[in-house]
Amino acid sequence: MMGESVIWYVIGGVLLLYVLIMIPIQYRNIAATKEEFRKTNKTHNETYEDMSFEEQQLQYNLQGSLINLPSTLIATLIYKIVHRNK
Repeated sequence: MMGESVIWYVIGGVLLLYVLIMIPIQYRNIAATKEEFRKTNKTHNETYEDMSFEEQQLQYNLQGSLINLPSTLIATLIYKIVHRNK
């Protein structure tokens, strides 16, 4: 009984650490993507169509993974707060 709860705390701690580590990585990715949209004056779909297959896969794995969802949402919220007046 006691061992099972320790395992859940360890798993939860590892997931929390992962999310915290991924927030700055996601933020930089979001900022770079938004900057590219601004520079090229293209839509979201046009930008992704112009990317190489490797870049598309990197974006998909970074933004589309379910385990990255919490850090993506937090990073997006931080980005919108920091850039709300721009």
